Amino acid sequence: MSIFEITIGHSAPPPTLWTTILTGLAVALGGGIVLFLLNWLREYLMNKWKRKTEAEVLAFSLATELDRLVSDCYEVVNDPQWEDPQTGIWESTVGTPTIALGDNLPWASFPKSLHYRIRALPMKIDAAVKSCAAEAEYGDGPPDYSDYFRERELRFSWIGLEATALRFELSKEYGVEYLDRGAWEPEESFKGIIRKIEKQKEELAKARKQHPFFLPRVPLEELEKRRAALGTALEVARATVKQPVW
Repeated sequence: MSIFEITIGHSAPPPTLWTTILTGLAVALGGGIVLFLLNWLREYLMNKWKRKTEAEVLAFSLATELDRLVSDCYEVVNDPQWEDPQTGIWESTVGTPTIALGDNLPWASFPKSLHYRIRALPMKIDAAVKSCAAEAEYGDGPPDYSDYFRERELRFSWIGLEATALRFELSKEYGVEYLDRGAWEPEESFKGIIRKIEKQKEELAKARKQHPFFLPRVPLEELEKRRAALGTALEVARATVKQPVW
């Protein structure tokens, strides 16, 4: 009796059909999830590597364009100008800077902020050209065209400063070798021009406010009162002059 009880106590019940099915499903599901995660990780790493490579190639291709734009803007803000000996009109000796950006470049490999700032440069140049044209037409005009040249220097100083910042960012983030400029520091030149012109604009604004043309306008009613008072004063003056002197 004791032997029979011992045998029964140590025997395991046979697995049921549902247990077998559920075990198989769990193993298959777990294996599928692991396989999916491995494939997803592989695709993620490959896309990340591809995007990093495209960003580096794009950064290297743009670095030259930005360096050239910085140099062209420097030439504009330091334009010696030229006076036509026959007309006495001052003219520029430097052309308008440009930057060539391809439409088929892998822009998506860049962060959105960097992408926008670089792609906005042609529009900033276009806006600068239009602003300078307005100053040439409605500013102080010939022969000096001071307003035009002042606006041109200011606008392209800002654009040159933006280009230098973008160039430095490409060097920092994507390993593009930074151009060795030696003692030439265009950033400081741009900042100095901006400070000088902003100060000139402040002084011109103060001078214009003191000009009679820019004085506050007097209301029409007040002018009528002053005219009436002046008329009365003139009548009194005439009457005083006509009185006989005894």
